[in-house]
Amino acid sequence: MTVYNPKTAYRRLSWLALVFLFTTLLSTSLNPSLRAQAASPASYFSQTGHYLTDSFKTYWENNGGLEQFGYPLTEPLQEVSPTDGKIYLTQYFQRAIFEFHPELAGTKYEVLLRLIGNIITQGRTFAPATDTTSTQTRFYFPETKHSLETNFLAYWQKWGGLPVYGYPVSETFTELNPADNQTYTVQYFQRGRFEFHPELAGTKYEVLLGLLGSQQLKESKVPELYRAPQPAGQENKLPIVNPIPQLPLSITPLRIPSLGYGMNVWLFWQDKQRVLDLLKGAGFDWIRQQVGWDALEPQPGLYQWDELDNIVNATSTNNVKILLSVVRAPRWAGINGTTGLPANPATYGKLMSLMAERYKGKVMAYEVWNEQNLSLETGGRVAVAPYIETLKAGYKAIKAADPQAIVLYGGLSPTGIDDENYARDDVKFLEQCYQYNNGEMRNYFDVLGAHPGGAANSPDEFYPTDAPVDKTKGWTTHPSFYFRRIEQLRAVMEKYGDGVKQLWLTEFGWTTKNQAKGYEYGDLISEETQAKYLVRAYQRAKSLYPWMGVMTMWQLNFATFVGPEDEKGPWGLVRADWSTRPSYEALKAMPK
Repeated sequence: MTVYNPKTAYRRLSWLALVFLFTTLLSTSLNPSLRAQAASPASYFSQTGHYLTDSFKTYWENNGGLEQFGYPLTEPLQEVSPTDGKIYLTQYFQRAIFEFHPELAGTKYEVLLRLIGNIITQGRTFAPATDTTSTQTRFYFPETKHSLETNFLAYWQKWGGLPVYGYPVSETFTELNPADNQTYTVQYFQRGRFEFHPELAGTKYEVLLGLLGSQQLKESKVPELYRAPQPAGQENKLPIVNPIPQLPLSITPLRIPSLGYGMNVWLFWQDKQRVLDLLKGAGFDWIRQQVGWDALEPQPGLYQWDELDNIVNATSTNNVKILLSVVRAPRWAGINGTTGLPANPATYGKLMSLMAERYKGKVMAYEVWNEQNLSLETGGRVAVAPYIETLKAGYKAIKAADPQAIVLYGGLSPTGIDDENYARDDVKFLEQCYQYNNGEMRNYFDVLGAHPGGAANSPDEFYPTDAPVDKTKGWTTHPSFYFRRIEQLRAVMEKYGDGVKQLWLTEFGWTTKNQAKGYEYGDLISEETQAKYLVRAYQRAKSLYPWMGVMTMWQLNFATFVGPEDEKGPWGLVRADWSTRPSYEALKAMPK
């Protein structure tokens, strides 16, 4: 786990860039049938200053559009649904609230209207229908003991019926409309309210959906940054939640509804079977192995595949999925002769083409670089363009050789500062990556990687809403140093139309007492606390983050080959003598 300490000079141990590795468990196979369809270009509505894109745009257009639902009143956001307590990607409209249901991804029900009628009528009782017969012009629904007829029936049938509105939960009656203080004949449904407007009788607007989306938004706690109009053409002047660029998403995003469990391990020149047995013994079946390009191709065209072949074959034999993170340019290829990003991204693309072809069907995923918001990973000042061009070259090469391989945007490091000479703020850097070249980055990765920090803070704490009172814990006054930083990274994804993609944690964890300078907060984490925090991080993601894919904790076995003064050892699950720590046993016992 690499972080930038704002109180001390930045330290980067020589091992760290070479030996980051990430393991991941995925409890469902990566079936292409679970992939979403490509999104259409975003639409901007100057009337409310909000955007409509991806699955929400498709649903809006296919089910009546403006006539049915009105204008969008917010940008998409993650929100707890009051009907089932789960978090869904949500967007408010004048007459409805859209929810994206990942468990139904790829079906016609992946977008549903919130059960807004049930919410509005909670606590009210309505007399059942007196006539329980059904005819061609009248439907009776025994499920709710209510009926539907005449112009309301015609409207219900025209605009989608049961899948869109649900069942009626009342009969027709007259009611004062709070939107205009007028009385109308209305009928409530599970997902909306029909209103008959006599002033529009004989037109296609005589029946309208009530303005329940507007009503619910006024009563909600949706943050102002999601409500505020997003001016078109002024993306660079907005905060983190900039509007979505009007750029088609040409790739097919992954839709894997279940959470994945993983660990970081190190297999180069190690007892591979012993490490993999520990991994599988804990119920995990992915690893992430970092690969140094400089060791793999020390001279142009001179490749040393043998040990990487051994690793890939060992994982294949053990039915363990592998994610390779390919980093560290050889000096002949790096910017300014460094081991940072390549001076010519095509050289990286060539390497990834050969690798993806060599390991097709054996390596499931590739991560393009690591912590590219740190200067020591880039070979100079931190800048967006060199990384995006490298990502682009890597993605194209991998997909050409192995179309089924998953390509990850490299995980960013939490920093606490924003200085291009040392380290860029991870959220700001991600936002600028989305803005680069009209947002083309969206087309060159399948999954966003992230490295949330924890310091001595629990997975449930955050800054500033519920930051710990005890400031002796260190690193408590910036959101970078909290596990929940991922919520802010996720917000950037959603604002730029990438809400259909998953986010994977390719590093996260908590160190115990650590001899390395800059990791003093580890003194406050006992082995038992480390175990508790790791388990709670998985639990939190499982219950609150429907967009989360694979979570790879940092790490399993580094203490077995690094010295006691090395910062990496105390993050691990096993000790130098291979005995397991409480954190390993806790993760092994954790329900998955």
